Amino acid sequence: MKRTHRNLFIIMASTVVFYSIVTRLPWQAAMALLGAVLLTACALALWARDLFIARYQMRRRRWMAAIARYKTFERRLLYAPWRALSVVFYLGVYTFDGVAIVRNNIAQALIAAGELDQAVKFLRLALQRDPQYAAPYVNLGVIAAMCGDEQSARREMSKAVHLGYPPARAQEILRRALDKSA
Repeated sequence: MKRTHRNLFIIMASTVVFYSIVTRLPWQAAMALLGAVLLTACALALWARDLFIARYQMRRRRWMAAIARYKTFERRLLYAPWRALSVVFYLGVYTFDGVAIVRNNIAQALIAAGELDQAVKFLRLALQRDPQYAAPYVNLGVIAAMCGDEQSARREMSKAVHLGYPPARAQEILRRALDKSA
C-alpha cells in the first residue's frame, strides 16, 4: 500500500469512527462532544491564523507577505507543545508533517517570486523533514525544467510519481514547465 493510499485511509477511517461515535451517543452527549470539538477547532484556528493569512496572500499573489506568514507559522509548529492537533488544517494524502508542508509552500511562493535558489533550499529542508513527501519533488522538477534541465526535471517527477503523485498530473505539470522554459 502506497503512503498516499494509507494516509487517505487514515483520514476516511477517522471520519467514519468519529461519525459512528457521535451517532451512537445520546443527543446531549453528542452535542457536548461536538461543542468541545468546535471549541477546540476555533482555538486551533486562532492559533493557526498565520497559515490562513499566508494562504490568502498566496491567492492574492503577494509572495513575500505569504512567505513571512508561513515562516511565522513554521516557528509555531516547531515549538508548540500541541502542534500535533493542528494537523486538521493541513491534512493531506502526501504527508501529515505540517513543517514539511509549510516549507514546500514557502518554496512555491519563492518559485513564483523568481527566487529559485532559495526555493530549492526550502524544498530540501522539507524533504529532510519528510523524505517520502511527493510535492517537493514535483516542485524540484518544475525548477529543473525552468532552468532548462529536462533530465533532472523528469527524474524529480519520476520520484514524485513513485511516491504516489498522480502520473497524469505530473506529466501535465512537467509539460507546462518545459514549455515555459523553451
